[in-house]
Amino acid sequence: MIQKLRTVTLTNGNIKDLAADFEQLNIRGSVAIHQEVRLQKISTHGHSSFHSPVAVQVLNSTGSCTIKDFCEINEIKSAGSLKMRNGQVMKLNSSGKLTIEQRLEAETVDSIGIVKAAEILTKRFHLKLSGESEIGELIADEVWIEKDKISILPVLKKKLICNCIKGKNLRLSYTNAEIVDGDVVTVGSNCKIKTLYYTESYSIAPNAKVQQIIRREDE
Repeated sequence: MIQKLRTVTLTNGNIKDLAADFEQLNIRGSVAIHQEVRLQKISTHGHSSFHSPVAVQVLNSTGSCTIKDFCEINEIKSAGSLKMRNGQVMKLNSSGKLTIEQRLEAETVDSIGIVKAAEILTKRFHLKLSGESEIGELIADEVWIEKDKISILPVLKKKLICNCIKGKNLRLSYTNAEIVDGDVVTVGSNCKIKTLYYTESYSIAPNAKVQQIIRREDE
């Protein structure tokens, strides 16, 4: 028999005195949490904001969720808008808008929609663009950038603007970047790259533009 988690549901207000003897928090409405949260699961539907550190196994969010302090989360599923300051996440799945104000460290990031981030450090990063995304620095073993085929926006609006992308195996399309640095780099359609560094191999689509290509020696 599976034991159910002890659960509390909040519907509105500023919360500063959440009891510590339960495992799951449900938010249904507009709620701001002003204290550190350590739980098994958070399920938020509506508008939620967390103003102190958050440590949780699972975060499921539909609507708008803002985490203003450091967070440590095993798995995030977000449909809507998720805004984070900085944190460590094992697995992040986002559809909608994902905003990272400072730095995100993760094992895997899968996103459909728009990403605005200062710095993302992950093993695997997959983004299906539905609008204009901006990332300062993206470091990942595997990077795959493509356009989402479903959205109604014109193709020109679907692009990633990035200062620096570093990794091992990089597959890019609809990407404008100052620096792309990888072992194996595939520059696909509608890319504009200023400097491409590679160690093993690269390919460039006919309608992509790369200003300069520099081969690095294997370290």
